[in-house]
Amino acid sequence: MNENSQRNTVKVTIPFSFKGIDHEPSCIIDLDAFILGDQGIEAAFHIVASQNSIGNYSYEYEVLESSKKLFSEPTGIAHEFINDEGFDLEGFKQKQSEQGVFEKLQHIAKHVLNIENLADEQHATIKKALEKAYQAGLETNAKERKEESSMLDFGGF
Repeated sequence: MNENSQRNTVKVTIPFSFKGIDHEPSCIIDLDAFILGDQGIEAAFHIVASQNSIGNYSYEYEVLESSKKLFSEPTGIAHEFINDEGFDLEGFKQKQSEQGVFEKLQHIAKHVLNIENLADEQHATIKKALEKAYQAGLETNAKERKEESSMLDFGGF
């Protein structure tokens, strides 16, 4: 994410009833930080519990964990991923990854090719070439890491 980008957040509310009392604990989740951990959106209830002083070993926690999570008040691109079923975290991660790649390619285009806006239609061919080069680099790095890993597994033999 570049410095001019808006943070991606979403409000998570988990309404539940416990001992005849209705509760609606909620909190704002910073999705940019959340996706750094390799967890599913189900893990959001841990954050809601923590931010609302609901202990991990309480009955309220168990009820909270099994209750429906409601997503609202998105910022940034998060609004694109809220639907009737909840929040599409995988779609969000994919979009974030694509934006990160584009920012890297835009930097190259600007500083090496003197292209101010790689997204302009007139630069579609160059953008496609940079994307293919980037993808080839990822594949090469993944292959090299796999080969290094297999060599370590067999003691270098």
